[in-house]
Formats: sequence, C-alpha cells, structure tokens
Amino acid sequence: MTTTVRDLQAQAGDGTAHPTGETGTGPASGPGSGAATASLTPRLGGVAVTRVAGLPAAFCPRPTERTAALLDERADAQAALQELRPRVEDALYALVPVLDAAGDGATSLRRKVLAARRAAHRLAPFGWDETTGERVAAHADEETREALARWQTLTSARQASATALDAALADDRAAAEETLSAALEAPGFADSLALATPDWVRYGNARRTRKRQRALRTLYSYTVRAAAKTSPFARLTTVGVPGRGHAGHAVHQVSATVALTALYALARAPQTAPLLRYRPAPVRPATARTGPGEPARSLMLHPEYVATGGVTWRNDHVVEAGAAADWARALARAGDDDGSLGHAAVLRTLGGADPFGRFRRLLDTGVLSPLAPWQRGEDAVRVLSDLTSHLEIPEPPGAPGDAWGGDGSDPEAPGPDFSGLDVVRELRVLEGEREAMADDRRSPSAQTAQTAQTVRGTACEAATDAAGPRTDGPRTGGPPTDGPRRRAAAVARVRELGRGWARAAGWDRFEPTEVWYEDAACDLRLPPVLDDPGTAADLRGLGEALRPRLFRSHLYDELVRRFVADHGSGGTCEDVLGFAMRCGAETDRDPGMERAVRLDLAAREDPAERAWLPVGPSSASPSAALLVQHIAPPPDGTDGVEGPRLVVNQFNPGTGGLLTRFKGLLGEDFADALRSHVRRLWPHAAHHHELVLWTECGTAQAQSAGLLPPLTLPGELDGPGALDLTEVRLVHDPRQDTLTLLAPDGLPLAAAYTGLVPTHLFPKFARFLAVLSDPWVNGSPLSDYRMPFQLPREPDRVVALERRTLTAGAATPPDGGEGDDGATERGEALLGGAGGVVTRRAQWTVPVGHLPLLGADATDAETVAAADAFRRRHGMPRELFAYLLPASGGMSPDHDRKPLWIRLDSAVSLDVLAHWITPDTGHLRLVEALPAHHQHPLRDADGERRAAEHAVLLHWADGEEDR
Repeated sequence: MTTTVRDLQAQAGDGTAHPTGETGTGPASGPGSGAATASLTPRLGGVAVTRVAGLPAAFCPRPTERTAALLDERADAQAALQELRPRVEDALYALVPVLDAAGDGATSLRRKVLAARRAAHRLAPFGWDETTGERVAAHADEETREALARWQTLTSARQASATALDAALADDRAAAEETLSAALEAPGFADSLALATPDWVRYGNARRTRKRQRALRTLYSYTVRAAAKTSPFARLTTVGVPGRGHAGHAVHQVSATVALTALYALARAPQTAPLLRYRPAPVRPATARTGPGEPARSLMLHPEYVATGGVTWRNDHVVEAGAAADWARALARAGDDDGSLGHAAVLRTLGGADPFGRFRRLLDTGVLSPLAPWQRGEDAVRVLSDLTSHLEIPEPPGAPGDAWGGDGSDPEAPGPDFSGLDVVRELRVLEGEREAMADDRRSPSAQTAQTAQTVRGTACEAATDAAGPRTDGPRTGGPPTDGPRRRAAAVARVRELGRGWARAAGWDRFEPTEVWYEDAACDLRLPPVLDDPGTAADLRGLGEALRPRLFRSHLYDELVRRFVADHGSGGTCEDVLGFAMRCGAETDRDPGMERAVRLDLAAREDPAERAWLPVGPSSASPSAALLVQHIAPPPDGTDGVEGPRLVVNQFNPGTGGLLTRFKGLLGEDFADALRSHVRRLWPHAAHHHELVLWTECGTAQAQSAGLLPPLTLPGELDGPGALDLTEVRLVHDPRQDTLTLLAPDGLPLAAAYTGLVPTHLFPKFARFLAVLSDPWVNGSPLSDYRMPFQLPREPDRVVALERRTLTAGAATPPDGGEGDDGATERGEALLGGAGGVVTRRAQWTVPVGHLPLLGADATDAETVAAADAFRRRHGMPRELFAYLLPASGGMSPDHDRKPLWIRLDSAVSLDVLAHWITPDTGHLRLVEALPAHHQHPLRDADGERRAAEHAVLLHWADGEEDR
C-alpha cells in the first residue's frame, strides 16, 4: 500500500493507524499508548558481517608462565613482609635499650639495629653479615630471633626471585621481539603495513642500529592491532558473511582523494580546464520571507576540502554571499538544465580583460567548482585518464620518460610553469603504479601455520630455563620482503604526486595521506551468527532491553520548529536545499541546536515518552547495529560455572552504513539482503534513495554509495536513478507534528544515510537532513562504548567500574555513567557476572601520574614488578586494552586512537605504553581484554585462535506492516 502525506493528514482524528503504529490526534504519545502498540522484541535484519583479525591471537607477545609464577612468588613474599613488618619494627625498637644497657661494646651494633629498622620500614633486607646477625641474636629473646630470621629468609627468597625474574624477562623480551619479527612473514601483514605506514616498511629496518626500539614499538602497535583489535583496514582485519566461506579476495582502488586533487589541478590549468564542466555554488535567500523595507540577503554554500588522519571530507559552509552571489547567479543562468556549464560558457559569462584569471579566482573562493566527470561506482582515475587520453604530452626535462627523481620521490613541487599537461603525464605514470600498489603477496595458509608454530615455539623455548642461554638457533622472521617494500615505495610516490597536485590546485595546506584503498575478505568458512539459536536469543533479549532507550532526537524537534516558523503548520517547502541552508547558516552560536544537543544528552538517562514519539513516512523506524564478540566457554570442570557468552562492544545506527562499504567485496547476495533491510526500515515510503555525503572525495564514503539510487546534494557524484535535492518537497503533518519528504510524484521519499562517517560530523545543513532521515538516538548504556570522557568527581583517584552482565529477567541498572558509580578501591578483581551478555567490561580510569611507569633508567624487572604490584592493588587482570583520555575531558584528535593491547607483566608492552601516552593525556582507561587471547572461539584453518567481531542489524517494526 502506498500512502501520501495528504492522505495521512486527511485521516487525522479517525483512529487510523499512523505509519509508526501511533494512533490518536496529539503530537506525542507516551509509553501508555505508543509503547502498547510497539513490540520491544527486535527483528533480526537478516544481515551480519564478521570482522576477523588479520593475525592469529598468538602474535600478541605474551610472557611465559614462568614469569607469572615468579611474579606470584614476589607478590607472596611482599605480602608476607608487609604482614611481618610491624612485628619486626617493634622487635628492633625494643632491642635498642637492651643494647644501650649492654655497654660500650654494643654501640656500633645499636646503629646497625636502627639502620635495620629503617630498612624494615622499606621492606628491604637488613644488610647484616652473618657475624652481625649472630651478635644481634645474642641480645634477643626467642620470639624476636624467630621474627628476624623469618624476615631475612623472606628477603633472601625475594631477592632470588628477582634474580630469576631478570633472566625470565630478558627471555620474554627476546621472545617478544621474535614474535613481532615473525609477524612480518605472515601473509598479507607486511603488505598492509605498506599502506598504513609506508615509511616504516621502507626505512624502519635500515635504522635498526640507531632507532631500533622506536621501530619495534611501531611494529608492536600494528601487530597487536591486527591480532587483537578488529577494525577493517586492508588485511589487518578482514571481513566475511557468517555461515559462508570466503577465498580471501580483495577490492581496491586509487583513493578518491588523489583523483580529487588531480581534478582540481586540471581545472586550474588553461590547457586542461576546457575538458571539464563546472557548477556555481548554490545561492538562496537568507530568510524565507522578507519584510517591507528589509534588504534581501543571500546565503551561499561554500565548499572547503580538508584532509587529516587519512580521511578527506568536504566542509560545506553556509555563509553570507555578498557580491559573490551575483557571479553565482549569472553562472547559474548560463548553465544547462542540470545546473552545469562548460568552460567556454564560464569564460563568456565572466568576461573582462582576463576571464581565465577571474575563473581561477572563483575556483579558489569556492564560487565555482569543477564537476567530477565520474559517477558513483566508477574508477575516478581511469575516467580522468580516458578524458585526457587524446592529449599529446611532450617528454619532461631530464631523462626521457623519467617523471620521478632517482630516489623514487617527486623531483620538485609544482613551479610557476607547472601545466595541466604535467598532471596528465603524471596521471599516466599513476596508471603504472597501480600494479605495485595492488601487489598482493599472500602465501598458502601453510605459511600461516608455520609462522604461528614458530611464534608459540620460540616464546616457550625462550623461558624454558630462565637462567640458561638460548640454544634454539637463528631466529625466523625479518624485515619486509621486496613485495611490501615495492608497494610502500609506490604508495610514497603516489602520496607525493597527490601532494603536488594539491599544490597545483592552490591547496597549500592540503596533505592527502590515503592514496590506496583496500578491503579484504577472510579466507575462512565462518560459523553462523543469526542462525545460531543461542546467539539469536541473546540478541533479542538485548534488543528488548535496548528499545526503551531509543528515542527521537530533540534535533528533530528543532527541525520541525524551524520548518513551522518558516512555512507554517501544515505547510510545504518547495526548496528543501534553501531551507536546509537557512538551518545550517554559519553563526557564532546556534542556541536552538545547542539546546537540542544538551537535551539529547540528558534524555539518555530516561527517555520516557520520547522513545515512542511518532515520525513521518520518510524517517526510519527504530533500528540499531550491534557489534558483539563471542566468548569461548571455559574448559569442562572449571568451577562448574558457565561464563559469559557474549560481550557488547558498541552500538551504531542500524540503517546499514556500517556495512555498505563491503557490498562490492561480499557479493550481490549480501548487497540484496542489505538493500532489503534498508527498505524495511521505511515501510511507508514509495521511493527509497540513499543520502551519502563526500562521495567525490572520501573513498570509504564512495565505496558505501551505490546500494540505492542517490539523492544528491551539491558537490556529490551522480549515479543511475539519481534524484537531486532541488526536485523534492518537504511537508509538515500538523496531526503528528512530523516532517516528510515528497518525491516529484507527491509520494513519500526515504533518504537513507548509508555512509560510514557518523552524521554528527556532517556540516550543519546536512546534519539536519540526516536527522530527518534517521531521527533516533540510542541512549542505551548496554554496551562497552563510553561517551566522551568527563572528568571524574575525584580526578586524582583510580576509579574502577565492575563488569556488568545482562541475564535473563535481570536488566543492567540504567546508569552507564562515567562518574563514581561502581567505583571501588578493593584489591579483588572486579570480574564478576557469570553467564549472560556482558554489557560493560571491568575498567579502571587511571590518572597518568598513578601509572607505575618508572622511566628509561629502570630495569625490566623493576618496571614489571611495579606494574604487577599496581594491578594487584586495583584488582586488574594482566591483559588489558588502554585508551587515552584528554586532560581537559571531552574528545580530541590526539586521543581519538585505536585502543592499545597491553600486558602489565611485559616489559615490551609497558615500554610501548609509556611512549604511546601523549603530553596532554590526563587519564588512561584500562579495560579488561574480554575475550582474552585464549577465549576467542573462532579458529582458522590451521587451528589458531582468531579475534572476531560480529556486526548485526536489528530493527523494531513498532506495529508497522512489513514491506
């Protein structure tokens, strides 16, 4: 059944069900009405992706059991000395008057007893030789002699353990370095490092003598990420569909950022600018209505490209147009029906003595932009190469055909004579670099098995005899092979090429770092997730607890308020782009939006009726993406207690954006299932389009596009079935106080955001459109994800939060805050909660000054012993993930990093941690590693454990019919 908004308005008050299952005539429905018709039980979307660690868990370098036993011995001795200390101090104190009474011969002995008492206070040995001990014993009673003898036995045993610990840690360090070196031989790992850190692959081992430890720390960070943290990037983490087998294939392309820089460089050169088409910046009235005598002000949508941290996006600023509005309007009038115009038409419109100079200035100011000649899904670099293939390119100066310097880098930055033909020549060079960047040096799986066996074997042999020398022959592993080095060199060359094009485009501060995009499938048959009855039951139970915390955003309310103010209750907006621009205009402050954000944060604690408020047909039903990990059951007979089965890592919007980038990699069946899920979220929309931003400049966003026909915003790529935002209308339903987009035929339109970048990072004008598409906020605390860091009430104290689980019939208490709830300083481990689904791992917020990082002068034994004492004092496990938290709270780019896997009994881990902490870090969040290295249930073809994380889509029909 297809329904228009006018039909819905006509039904107001007659009891007919609203598309969201709401009835009645008011704008809001509380739990008593909306919740009554809405099911708490979610529907599994039929779509899931498993993210598989690129390395076996065995590649996380771990100390041996011998080291753990020695630390236990040391801790036992330390505890016994702590218990004995008051008795020994009192006994030594009591000996002083006895020695005073014994005469002058005991004076020197008296000083040694007092020194021994000070040593006892430090839990240190007395420092007596055998003769001194006998002389002191001669003046002591039996009880004192027994206490002093016990003290000397304990300190001697502790010293022996310390000596053995030195040797064990030396072997642990050697084994850790060998493990990390062996990782470079694992299939695909070094190839992925060539993309992530090409300079390290090229030069890291050449600097071993001078900067060996720095290179080792870099290798450690990437190795443990690939073995313990599932975050898709090349083959550091691969993906697959649960229940299916995969062959390890990959999809890759030159990054959209590189193509964008080439496009703008071509546009600014007189030889190549005529090959392209251009579009003027959109201009709209600054107010919906202008009163008598008021000046007509205009707004312009000004694009600005930013590249940082390997990500490129387009900042669309809505600014006062000023005199630029006249140029933009004149160019728009000269354009074709699609709003674009050719270069000759641009120059004719601009006129003047130097129309090309004026053209360049308009490019630089964003009044005019080149139109990307490629569509969604097309190879941008190939399209540019084909567009310029007819041009004859003279040989560059120097050696014929040599477009690069002898060191493999761009010989020089673009000078004043740099022309569009130079860009064309380098585009052709780039085509030759593809093969090197796509070089996939994967070996048969037997190599993985042999490497993992080497890791396990050397780690065990290194500590078989803590005091003995190594006798196991030469170490395996080594620097990256020629394949990864060749790939890294190609990546570095293309990075310099993109940098040169950016300079030619006039972007002096634009630094493109991502030049090659790659996603890879795993080479395993993955176990089912949604078809597993136990997992499905856990997910449904989690969804039932989650649904009351999914609520309609106050930003949606603010959008409705602004619409009614502009167009009236029940009104229609024919210019949706203009309305969005007015909502997103750049101002010093936006009190309405700021208030909405504050109210959303407050509503997380108790959404109440907001969880059941209505939305229009072009807004999604409530949904969520869950990222979860299975935990392997304990061995038979382990205390007879069932452990937790599942841990919830975080939630994401359930509209599919987390998974759409893999549609080309995982096949058409996966894409069809995902497409069906997205359409089910908008059951009353007659048309389903995708709303994806930054498709022309962000590679992951471009990969995410193409699931549905696009609803295009200014600057976005065209595609089959595209509908421009200027062709749709926005209407207000006064009965429900909701908004709905209408297609040109007057039927409801769904604009599903299916991109990867979170919508809160969007430019303000586009964020309102994203809120209209999916107005739901997931305020549930039932995941391990923490909100932006807020300073605890006592920032100088270690604050511990215990593990929480969701079990049948018992929901987790709804606090989920970052304050002192659950805080404790008890010494026992906070790892309770047997059975069920873990919704929060045990974790500790630690001021940096409390961390037992002793500095470069400390020995490995001193460093590890201090860290071990710290973890025992606070009840921490040995294996943790560390997160950096800024000193001022909130979020910052320097702290927005992947968590670091660490061991508090590993000198190598502690050294990496000490150098990983940034100067403006105030606290660390230390989180238990759950599942730990031995708790990953997934095993690869060689029997090695692999970390795996499942992304699962849920949605709630809320009384709506299926489509």
